[in-house]
Amino acid sequence: MNKQAKIDAFMKEDLNGNIEERREEIQGPYDLPEGWKWTKLRNIAEIIMGQSPPSITYNKEGKGLPFYQGKADFGVLYPTPHVWCSEPNKIAEAGDVLISVRAPVGPVNLCKERSCIGRGLAAIRPRNHVFNNFFLFYYLRSIENKWIGKGSTFEAIKKRDLEDLLIPLPPLEEQKRIVSRLEQLVSRAEEAKRLRKLAREEAERIMQAALNKVFSKAEEEGWEQVKIEKIVSLQKGNKPSKLFNEKIEGSVPYLTAQYMRGLEEPKYCLKTDDIILTEEKDVLIIMDGSYSGDTFIGFNGALASTMAKFLFNKSIILPEYLYYFLRNNFEILNTKTKGAAIPHVRNDVLFNLQVPLPPLEEQKRIIVYLDKLRETIESIRELQQKTEEELEKLVPSILDKAFRGEL
Repeated sequence: MNKQAKIDAFMKEDLNGNIEERREEIQGPYDLPEGWKWTKLRNIAEIIMGQSPPSITYNKEGKGLPFYQGKADFGVLYPTPHVWCSEPNKIAEAGDVLISVRAPVGPVNLCKERSCIGRGLAAIRPRNHVFNNFFLFYYLRSIENKWIGKGSTFEAIKKRDLEDLLIPLPPLEEQKRIVSRLEQLVSRAEEAKRLRKLAREEAERIMQAALNKVFSKAEEEGWEQVKIEKIVSLQKGNKPSKLFNEKIEGSVPYLTAQYMRGLEEPKYCLKTDDIILTEEKDVLIIMDGSYSGDTFIGFNGALASTMAKFLFNKSIILPEYLYYFLRNNFEILNTKTKGAAIPHVRNDVLFNLQVPLPPLEEQKRIIVYLDKLRETIESIRELQQKTEEELEKLVPSILDKAFRGEL
C-alpha cells in the first residue's frame, strides 16, 4: 500500500468515530489501566434494532429464517423459535451479541444462527479489528441488571441508549486474554452452581424415598387403611377486608402460598370475624394455583383464600403424621387437578386417598424418624442456599474485576 493509500485509510477510520471520540475526551465511571480507554458503543460496533414480524411468516421449520422476538424467556438459554419468516429486514448474524431491549431489559446472549430479530431484541455487531464479540458479551452481561428501562407503558432500551453506552476498551489481544480467563472462571462457577442444584435435588429425593418407605409398608405391618374423607374435613381460608405491608398491633401474618414457600415477605391482617386463624399444629394445604396440593405445618396466622386447613380428631391421627402422609402424595394432588387456567385440588382425588392408620405410638415413632431426617435435609438446604447466594455474587464480582483490568 502506497503512502497516500495509508493516509486515506487512516482518515476514513477516524471519520468513523475516532476523531469524534478524541474530541469528546470520554471520561468513564472509573479509571482504566494504561493502554485502555473508554469509548461509546457506536464507535466500535454496529447496532441493529429488531422489527415487528414480517408479513409472511410460517409456523413450522424449514422456510425462511427463524424469527426471535426476545420475550421473558430470552435470558441465558437460547429460545426455540415458533415462527420462520421469508421477508426479514433486520438480520442478526451468528456471533452477534443479542440484548433484550424490552421487558425484561438487559439479558444478553450470543446469536447462534442467522436470524430475523423482533422488536424485543437488538443485535450488536462488533467491528472485529478493534472489538471481540465475546468481550462485549461478557461486558453487557456484567451490567445487565443496571439498565433503567425507559418508556411510559413498558421498560425499553432505545437505540440511542446503546449508542451512548460507555465501554472499557483494552487492546484486542488483551480482550482475548480476558475472555479466555473469564470463560475458565465463569464455567467453574456455573459448574459449581449445577452441582449445588443436583445436591439439593438429591436431598429432596432422599426425603421422598423415606416417605415412600414408611407409607408403603402398611399392608406388611397390618395397619388399617381408610379413605381420608372418613377422618378429615376441610376449612377454606378467606381474604380479609384489609391487608397491611407491615406488622401492626393486633395483626397476624396472612398465610399465602408464596409466603409459606419462602417466595415473598408476609402481609398482615387484623383478627376479625372474616378470617380463619391457624395454629402451629394445623395442617394446611394449597388448594389453588401451580403449587396445588403442597402442604405445611407449623404456621400461625390467617389462612388465605387459596388455602385450607384440615379438621380431624387427633386421637385417631396425629397432625405431623397426616402432614407427612400428604407430603408423600403431593405429586398425585398436584398433577390430578382441575381447571385449565388455574389448577385446583380435586376433592375426589384428595378425599379418596387411602391413609394407613397405625397405633398412635407407632405414628409418634414415625414422626420422630421423619422429623430428624427433615431437620438434616433442612440444614443441608440452608447451607446450599448460602453457597448458592455466594456463587450468585461470584460471577458479577469476576466480571467487575475483569472490566477494571484486575483479572
